[in-house]
Formats: sequence, structure tokens, C-alpha cells
Amino acid sequence: MKKKIWAILILSIIVCVIVVFSLKNNAKGSEHIQTSTTTDKQTFLLDGFPIEKVPLYKMNKVSSNKIFVNTDPKNISTFDEHNFAYFNVVLYSDASQEEFLNYYKNIFDRQIVDEYENSGMVKGEIGPYRVSAAHYGSDNTGYIQVHLPEYTDESVQRYFLDFPEILEVNARLVEHEKSYGLLNQKGGEIEYTKYFTVIDSGDKNGDGKDDEDEFSVLEKGYIEQFKGKPEYSYDEKNGLMKWNDGDFTSTVSISRDHGRIYLMLRKKM
Repeated sequence: MKKKIWAILILSIIVCVIVVFSLKNNAKGSEHIQTSTTTDKQTFLLDGFPIEKVPLYKMNKVSSNKIFVNTDPKNISTFDEHNFAYFNVVLYSDASQEEFLNYYKNIFDRQIVDEYENSGMVKGEIGPYRVSAAHYGSDNTGYIQVHLPEYTDESVQRYFLDFPEILEVNARLVEHEKSYGLLNQKGGEIEYTKYFTVIDSGDKNGDGKDDEDEFSVLEKGYIEQFKGKPEYSYDEKNGLMKWNDGDFTSTVSISRDHGRIYLMLRKKM
């Protein structure tokens, strides 16, 4: 009888070891997956969004959740900062505008009041986060921004480890924003975006003329690079280039008016 008990105990220990080992391996294999499936309503929240500290008031569903990192020296955040990272959530809430905004006012550790108050937005601090909540009253859509204490934090960079290298940064191009997000559309999509500032080399030889049309050079290079891709198209008038690359639907927008190149990649979840 004792031998049988010992055999059962040993077998149980072996099974536990196998299960733990399997769970560890599965965790390692999925460390780049940023979805959260705590509840059906939270499926489109990024893993890492601080929902315990910043609840989504009377949420019906999440429309999108993205994280942005912006290092554009010309850009200032909602909280008057340069070089910033933040989560952005678009949600559908069952709360009225007044209920929605009052809720966040009441959970702020400290409310931040601007000189010129926006009747559709409140701002404040919750723990280490600077938070804005907006609801404009025209429908049931709410907007939450959660600004992180440090834009270079390792927890921020993990979202971009798998960002496909599509456009090469060079002397003509400087990356100034990137985002990663989950979209509640078409059965669920993952979206990567970047924008780049195009650098004007100016008149180096002093002849009174711009030495190079950087946009034309970049445009020709992208046409050559992507024209062989499946579903390739280019609307020269609008500067919109599209193609498919593996699982991704890729879009490049060449915007002379903004002085930028925009990149957007989407794929099914």
C-alpha cells in the first residue's frame, strides 16, 4: 500500500514539473503579445495599460488602445512636455458627459486646471501618471490619455520590439513618432505607425537654389522599392502608396504640406 502511495506522489510531482515547465515556455513564446483578455470588454486593451489605477468608467467596449512615443522637438504634449509616451484609449461609455468627467475629477490625486479650461476635458494626476479624460457630449465616446513617467522606460520599448523595419532612416529622414495599437474593427487588428520628418539640406553650394528636392528623391526610392509588392498602388496626386507585405497591409503617405512621411502597417490579430 505504501509503495502505491509513494508511486502516486512521485507521479504527481513529475506532472507538476511538466506543467510548470510548459507554462514557462508558453510565457516566453508569447512575451511580445500585447493583448489583454481579462474580460471580453478588455480584449482590446494593451497588456500593461494601468487599468487598476485608471479605470475606464462605465465602459461598454474599447474601440482602440494605442501607445505612442513622440520625440518631435516641435511637438508638446497635453501636459506641456517634450519627448513623451502615453497610452490612448477610445472607448464607448454608458456614462453621460457630466458623469464621465466628474468621475475622473473625483479619482485624481491632484487636478490640473489650465488657464483656458476645456469644457470637454479634465486633467490630473493619478499615482505616477498624468491623465486626461475627454468626452464631448455629442455621442457616447470617451477618450483617455495616460502619460507615462518616462518615455524611454523598458516597459515602453517592449511594444516596438517587433516593429517591422520598412523605411530606412537616413540623412533625409528622422523618425519622430511611433505607435503600436489594437483596433476593435474587422474582427480585431494590430496597427503600427511611424512618422518621419524630411530634412531639407538647403543651399550648401551657395548658388541661391535648394540643392535637392528630398521628397522627390524619397518618392522615387519608395516606388522602386515597393512597386513589385502584391497589391501595389500609388496615387501620385495624394502621395498615397499601398501594398501588401506578408500579413501586413502597408501604407506610406508622402506629405509635402506637413514636411513628413507617414507609415502605417496593419494586420489581423
